[in-house]
Amino acid sequence: MPGLLRAEVRKIVSTRLWWALLIPVSLLTVSINLFGGVVGMGLGDVGGDRSPVLLASLAYALGLAGVFAAVHGIVSAAGEFRHGTITTTYLTAGGRGRVLVAKMATAGMVGVGYAATAVLLGLVAGLIGQGEARPPATGALATVAGTGVLVCLLWSVIGVALGTMVSNQVAALVVGLVYILVGENVLSVVLTSGGDRLAEPSAFGRLTAYLPVNAGDIALYDLPARELAGEQFGGLVVEQLVGVAAPPPGWVALLVLAVWAGAAAATGWMVGSRRDVT
Repeated sequence: MPGLLRAEVRKIVSTRLWWALLIPVSLLTVSINLFGGVVGMGLGDVGGDRSPVLLASLAYALGLAGVFAAVHGIVSAAGEFRHGTITTTYLTAGGRGRVLVAKMATAGMVGVGYAATAVLLGLVAGLIGQGEARPPATGALATVAGTGVLVCLLWSVIGVALGTMVSNQVAALVVGLVYILVGENVLSVVLTSGGDRLAEPSAFGRLTAYLPVNAGDIALYDLPARELAGEQFGGLVVEQLVGVAAPPPGWVALLVLAVWAGAAAATGWMVGSRRDVT
């Protein structure tokens, strides 16, 4: 297995994909958190606490980093089918399941790198925007950063699983991006159409918080929302930010995303182990 992991790492670092995706992650992170810092500076000028705004902008940037982590995972898996190298990979690996695990592990490392970059650049940009060098409380910052790392790692796993299931690279990218950026929003609107989301959501409306994209966003926004609005109204802020009904606590949402990642990995293994690659 160590040799297989090294091989997958070499495949990643020998292509431009990982750093090509890192560029928009960095640019978006800096712009988002500069704006968040300016907003926080305005809030501080009227006597409010600036740090929750920076935490919220970091959470937003980490959510976008998760999208790029998923894209990298999709391309890293489906790209082997596109270029016809998957046959050699399977023959030399000693089992298709080992290949899937190695790809998920190495793609997860890239996702973690995207999250770490988003946190570091976002924190610097946010503090510059605020015009001060006082970061948020260490515990709150560590919680948001750690949640972002896990969210990006899990989206990397989902991306690899999707790239294995849908071996056509273009189709896998279209399916993944359409669902992440548009499809789940449409599905959430459909599910919440049968009740009042803020008063008494329908049974279907409550399911929106347990969809994968929404679950990741809830996990990221849970702490910033509670810091902004307090424990009593933090859930309402999360509802408005994510567009869900009755969101669970952040740790539950993160567990939900992990379950989705595990289900995707299992499905990718079942499909990949039976596909003819000759």
